[in-house]
Amino acid sequence: MMILTTIWERYFLRELIKIFCLFLFCFYGIYVLVDYANHSHSFQNYRLASLDIVVFYAYEFITRMDVLVPFAVLIASIKTLCMLNTDNELVALMAGGIKLRRILLPFIAFGLFFTGILYINTEFLHPKIIKYRQFYDQSRTEAKQKKHKQIFVQQLPLEDGSSIIFQSYNGNSESFRDAYWVRSINDIYRIDSLSLRTPVPIGTHVEHLQRNDKGELILVEFFSEHPFSDMHLNKKTLVDTVTTPSSQSISVLKEKLPSHGEILSEKEAQLITTFYYKLAIPWVCLLAIIAPAPFCIRFSRTLPVFFIYALSIFGLFFFYLVMDSATILAERQALSPALAIWVPFCCFFGFFGYRFMRST
Repeated sequence: MMILTTIWERYFLRELIKIFCLFLFCFYGIYVLVDYANHSHSFQNYRLASLDIVVFYAYEFITRMDVLVPFAVLIASIKTLCMLNTDNELVALMAGGIKLRRILLPFIAFGLFFTGILYINTEFLHPKIIKYRQFYDQSRTEAKQKKHKQIFVQQLPLEDGSSIIFQSYNGNSESFRDAYWVRSINDIYRIDSLSLRTPVPIGTHVEHLQRNDKGELILVEFFSEHPFSDMHLNKKTLVDTVTTPSSQSISVLKEKLPSHGEILSEKEAQLITTFYYKLAIPWVCLLAIIAPAPFCIRFSRTLPVFFIYALSIFGLFFFYLVMDSATILAERQALSPALAIWVPFCCFFGFFGYRFMRST
């Protein structure tokens, strides 16, 4: 059935787009003002031009589309449906022989359109901008770690069986910070900064520790700068280690899914959980349409608009809270990723989808 072929359908769409854009502009504008006020010193330290700041917040918007867009769809659909109900326009259309399900078809198409937009963002846009935001994220992460004195440790296995234990990796400078090259239990290099820009990795402020006959690790050598010609790094392993699944596209995550079908490590559980989560979460745009619609189209003298807004916004927050909790349970392997993600997702859609079908 074709849509947008009649005047009233185009009118519905125009109202939806108007409220959708107004909510996004106002809500994200407030977020930008608050965030810039809190981090203006960081922008000043790096002497960023006004255009660079605008580009940064454009990238920030893309990373937060999975939350901003569903909320904008929710507000736009509630406002439009309640307006049509209180102005008796729904009654007029139904009196003209148009079924309620046909009237709501433009709203369903609106939700499906933004479901597709979120899939496009997850697959193409979001992974592309990660490297552009990495510089700013690195500075913010370092500032947060200094403020709260938090230390995060990661491990990178090498081809010869040794491993590098490091606190952080900066993708812009291609260097490890506060790293330990553990060649064996008796032979360890402590490296303040390890750069990978050159063909041979070069470390600065290097301490060479070896175990003596008494079983104690002692300092045997110190270098202000030292090349590691026998350190063989696998670039693919490095990328897999420092790149989180949340910053990768759906197709890339699908290629990395374990072929054996069993979860053997926490990293595999995180990978599968993120894949399922990214498959499910764009459909929240459709949920934002079908969940409040039965309440908005009820014919009553006093339509409780405020309570519809309040309960719908709270319900969407609750949906994200449940999905985030399910993600944590799946990543910690308390539940299987498929069970943890798809059961609550199907429960929400089953319940509200049934109510929507009954109401229309």
